[in-house]
Amino acid sequence: MLREGPIPQAVQGLLEYLVGFLFVAAPFLLGFTDSGMATAASIVVGVVFLVLASTGAGPTGLVHQLGPPAHALLDAVLAVLLIAAPFVLGFSAEATPRNLFLVAGVGWLLVTIGSRYDRQPAAVDRPADEPAGTSGDPRQLSADDTRAIDAPPPSGSHRTAGSDPGARRESGPGTVGPGYGPLDGGRAG
Repeated sequence: MLREGPIPQAVQGLLEYLVGFLFVAAPFLLGFTDSGMATAASIVVGVVFLVLASTGAGPTGLVHQLGPPAHALLDAVLAVLLIAAPFVLGFSAEATPRNLFLVAGVGWLLVTIGSRYDRQPAAVDRPADEPAGTSGDPRQLSADDTRAIDAPPPSGSHRTAGSDPGARRESGPGTVGPGYGPLDGGRAG
């Protein structure tokens, strides 16, 4: 649900900053500074938008403290509060601030529904022609790659103590044989 919207998280974060600044400036730009409650509500909502934007874990966040699920929930709650504010706070008779809050609330609800609250890039960071497991990222190994890592070395591929007079013994519990990496977990070949 949180990863399927058409609005990238960076765009949503920029919109959050923009809406925050607009709400702080709205009483002065739209001329409803004479309405005390509407002015106070607008400035408080603007500050809340700015705090959400700056604490989000996305690319536009400054502090990266608010995870994507919590951010999505708070954005939805904020949208509902914007719609309810003119009626709950008593400025529903004043057209300009009421309409601002209603339009912004419905608009922000749509932005919240359409946003991707995902920090990771979409599916793949490697070129399409590069097979899984070759990018160096162990999290991108395919099942075949992991089977090859876990498989013991082919028989006869390791030396025993008597096969080469100058060689020391290379297999046994806790030793590293030629078919294993440095952390073989005590497996012998």
